[in-house]
Amino acid sequence: MRRQPAPEPSGDDGGPSLPGMGPAAGQDVPAPVAHIEADTSRKFSPSKLDTYRDCPRRYRYRYVDGIRRRVETVETLLGSCVHKALEELYAGMVHGREYTLEETLAVFDREWAAGWSESVVVRHKQYGPEHHQAAGRDCVRAYFKAFAPFRGDLTVAVEKRLGFPLKAGDEEVRIEGLVDRLAKVGEGVYEVHDYKTTANLPGQAELDEDWQLAIYDIAVRENWPDAREVGLVWHFVRFGQTMRSSRSPERREKLKKELADLVLTIRHDHAFLPRRSALCDWCEYRDLCPLWKPSPKEGAALAKEYGALEGRRRELREKLHELEAALRELDADVVRYASEHGLEVLAGPEGEVSVSQKDDYHVPTRTHAPELYEKIEARLKETPLWKQAAHIDLHRLLQGYDRGGWDEAGMEAVRGIVAEFGAHIKRIR
Repeated sequence: MRRQPAPEPSGDDGGPSLPGMGPAAGQDVPAPVAHIEADTSRKFSPSKLDTYRDCPRRYRYRYVDGIRRRVETVETLLGSCVHKALEELYAGMVHGREYTLEETLAVFDREWAAGWSESVVVRHKQYGPEHHQAAGRDCVRAYFKAFAPFRGDLTVAVEKRLGFPLKAGDEEVRIEGLVDRLAKVGEGVYEVHDYKTTANLPGQAELDEDWQLAIYDIAVRENWPDAREVGLVWHFVRFGQTMRSSRSPERREKLKKELADLVLTIRHDHAFLPRRSALCDWCEYRDLCPLWKPSPKEGAALAKEYGALEGRRRELREKLHELEAALRELDADVVRYASEHGLEVLAGPEGEVSVSQKDDYHVPTRTHAPELYEKIEARLKETPLWKQAAHIDLHRLLQGYDRGGWDEAGMEAVRGIVAEFGAHIKRIR
């Protein structure tokens, strides 16, 4: 499936940012969060849901505010042209025409010529458009070498929208996306094929957790009830390598629940907070984003002053830690001396030190001794002391809610709390 809005970082270097999207100097400061109308759309694609998982603020700009920006990079152009060439190849076969390698390369070149312009962003300046075009042609050749004459399966659909209805809370939404190719390889046996032109080759474990093609697995079974088996197939055409995976019925049901929880999280999001990550270098909305938007002169001066004060605070904190460590050592010496001489007060020219000793408890914590902590917690729950000893960690509760980290019942419970007490819960960053 093609993902057009923005390219994915290759992960091999930091690379320059897109034009006009460089980072702003300064440090993030907690700021008020405006109340934004919730997303009310009823159709969600894998790429749309991925956008929210990557950065809720980018999701808001694109799908809630409807700000459409297309940043075409040479990588997305290459991928689009390879997809178009293979699309015409298989569409021709469906209608009884067999394309030769030369004809398929001609389709690639035609699409490249139509798509190339000076506005296409090239990250690696040492490689010109001709190098990327040659790499794309190599992708087509590698695919031809591996699969010609393309009679190993029966193509059911090319570039087809597939989806299924999903119950999310009290409403029904539709999960739908674009499948590169759907094939039938036997009675009741289907395969979802996806072409990847990325310069990175993932491991099998990563593909076994991928949810894009797993979503199409569910869609195929919804649309073709005879499907008893659905294979998930990725073609990494730069490497001439094909990788496969599948999903069990249990994992498909689990995925449906995860999708429903994510849709409900989006529904109840009225802040769409930005999330800083390596993907920021590729975002088409950096000039709008509060994490990156350049500040006017007054704002830049405030940021500079804030940074200077923060630097001083760090220095003082380090000195304070040093003083506290020295005091702890001195405490031990004072207690030892007072014990040896039976004293409760040590007097000196600068003042007095009172010495009092008492028994204290060192108890296991959830962080450093989780198993012991849980045993104590379980024991307390059996006693009337639990109501007095327990406390609510609302911060952890809401963090899990924002990440969709609770199960369906937990998410529903927190949604009820937010709905009832939302006026008293302030979101800061």
